[in-house]
Amino acid sequence: MATELVGYDRLIQTYHLPARPLARFAVIDSSVRGRQTTNTGDLELMRFETRYRPADTLAGDLQFALRYEGINLEVLALLFAGAGRAELEAWLAAQPESGFARRAGYLYEWLTGNELTATARPKAAYVPTLDEKLQFGFAAGTRNAKFRVIDNLPGNRQFCPLVRKTDFLQAMAGKDLKRRTQETLARYDPALLRRAATFLYLKETHSSFEVEREKPSPDRARRFADLLREGESGNPLSESRLTELQNAIVDSRFHEFSYRRQQNWIGKDLGHRKKVDFVPARPEDVPDLMNGLARFSETLRAKPESMDPVVAAASLSFGFVFIHPFMDGNGRLHRYLIHEVLSSSGFTPKGIVLPVSAVILANLDRYVHALERFSNPLLARTTYDPDVPKTPATGNDALYFRFFDATEQASFLYWALDRTVEHDLEEEIAFLLGFDAARARLGGLLDWPAHSLDLFIRLVHQNGGTLSRTKRDSFFNWMTNEEVKRCEAVVGEAFGDRETQNRAQS
Repeated sequence: MATELVGYDRLIQTYHLPARPLARFAVIDSSVRGRQTTNTGDLELMRFETRYRPADTLAGDLQFALRYEGINLEVLALLFAGAGRAELEAWLAAQPESGFARRAGYLYEWLTGNELTATARPKAAYVPTLDEKLQFGFAAGTRNAKFRVIDNLPGNRQFCPLVRKTDFLQAMAGKDLKRRTQETLARYDPALLRRAATFLYLKETHSSFEVEREKPSPDRARRFADLLREGESGNPLSESRLTELQNAIVDSRFHEFSYRRQQNWIGKDLGHRKKVDFVPARPEDVPDLMNGLARFSETLRAKPESMDPVVAAASLSFGFVFIHPFMDGNGRLHRYLIHEVLSSSGFTPKGIVLPVSAVILANLDRYVHALERFSNPLLARTTYDPDVPKTPATGNDALYFRFFDATEQASFLYWALDRTVEHDLEEEIAFLLGFDAARARLGGLLDWPAHSLDLFIRLVHQNGGTLSRTKRDSFFNWMTNEEVKRCEAVVGEAFGDRETQNRAQS
């Protein structure tokens, strides 16, 4: 069996490009008939029989890559920074009608800001820059007359993550979770949903803090919950607004009034040494990257129906946390931005927040994996010593934050939302219904001291239907054994009734 790299991987090797390892790559394989695609964990290997072999030239590999691998802006930016102009001029001059040559020419000018002399044939049919059979694009693209292409890239030169259309993501998009959310909520009384909304805002708040092993003060929890409620307001992102958001969720001692002006790092201080897990963007690159992210956000707000809302939310929110524009509060703001994009796009109904952070908290390994799919390859090429903080980091160039592949992050967010919509949302509403039923029945059985009734219900429900000896001794030593058993039975019946009804409805 003989194999050879082609497409982006061969361009990387031929031109010695400092690109991160590809998640999707292609080889010519003499043992294959036709085409075969194999997913091996986090990698997608495409194997082609020998008749697919492209010319061993920049144009040959570029045409192959655009046809079968999609657009990789990171590789193209690195390539076009030092090569490509002469080859593209010749390619366009020889084939001015070629859709691949025109797309490559447009991307060259888009990425470099330098103009090519060659143009497309004047009456050539317009073609989309990004092939939406391979990647998620922006449906409301703009036309470029020079190359006769439609720019359907979802972002801009400062910030443009791209997401591949994997089988998983296409299946998730086909489930129409937006409609499923609306159908689930339509089954309940509006008054109950108002109560549920309050409960969900608080749950999302505490879960988001717990992801970072923090317990917020009541005031900080209230401020974060208020932010979640304001997420549907449609206010544009900007440095001033993001600093206001940061100040609303962190301790006043750690307020910041602009994007950071020093290098930060993520890891552990082990005393004798510091273990660095991730080095975000350099401080001098942060304003430009964040301006691009803000422009991306405005594009989504202007035409929310033009892009898959979950892919958009993942691209923006994970892009934010990778850039890490503040010294503190980035993780909570990242999870807040998920909700803001979902809300402003109409994915989430007004007045409701989906408890995504609760799913993240219960599945931290999956969440960390999604983060590390970006951070680990970048860390491998980054040098930074936190013990000498004034020495600039190297390797964490803006390019890698500007044009990252957000497929893994979009996959995680879709998985988390699917779990939230199909399971957690109804479970949370069912809990409220069971709680209300238990409260109504228990209220007439005993004369409960202040706040003890709600506490009893929560403790019994959390413990599987019984009150633990420790909790009884601590809070309910005034109850007799018979009273405890009778009240435990009432709680069990209240929640059991709801679970039975839910199973009957599903």
